[in-house]
Amino acid sequence: MSTSLRSPNPAHSRRSAVECGQPGSRLGRRRAAAGLAVVCVLALGAAGCALKDARAEASASTSASASAAVARAEKGIADANASATASREAALTPELKAQRDTALAEPAPVKPDQMNEETAEGAAASVGYFLELYRYAYVTGDTTELAAMSEDQCKFCRSVINNATSLHEEGGWNDKWEQTVNNIRYYEKLEGYDYNRMEASVSHGIITSHPGGGRATETSDPAENEMLDFSIRYTNNRWMIGGVRVEEQ
Repeated sequence: MSTSLRSPNPAHSRRSAVECGQPGSRLGRRRAAAGLAVVCVLALGAAGCALKDARAEASASTSASASAAVARAEKGIADANASATASREAALTPELKAQRDTALAEPAPVKPDQMNEETAEGAAASVGYFLELYRYAYVTGDTTELAAMSEDQCKFCRSVINNATSLHEEGGWNDKWEQTVNNIRYYEKLEGYDYNRMEASVSHGIITSHPGGGRATETSDPAENEMLDFSIRYTNNRWMIGGVRVEEQ
């Protein structure tokens, strides 16, 4: 075998032992380097703490500045809204103020007793209640119950909620109008479909809308036997509106 099994040279062993103790030896250099490393770590640690403190102070200062900016912005918005409200109030005549107060004081529609029954009568009662809430939303701006029985996919429902909300946010309202549900027809659900179809024949008088912001009052012509096509389904112990379509006459 080429590997030697002889003991190391004694002289070489002594020389190596001496060299390990010399300042310039590798061990000495390692100790010096270790000492330097300790000094460096201590120095960097102190500097790091100082930098961390500085960053914390800067962060606190930034947070305080940001909070102050937000507070100023919120105050500016509140002042602007108050100014806009004052301007709208000033634009209303005593007669219009009285009409608005009457509209906003309109009581909420009463829920029919049978509207949550899983029957044709319950579905018809729910559609009738929905139509009452439709008018109530434009008159008072309260869309809570209307939204509660409207599914997210109902574009008609979303449009009514958004339009009524915007109207009242701008200081406007609708006067309560005459509305009559002449007939509601219920169709049994077809196999494979989740919704029942319902048709409602509705007549209404002149609709008067006050847009707010000093804009002129608008009116809509009365209508007789306007046909509305509903998609409605029973879920979670109540009838929900999935869609509404106004049929062209």
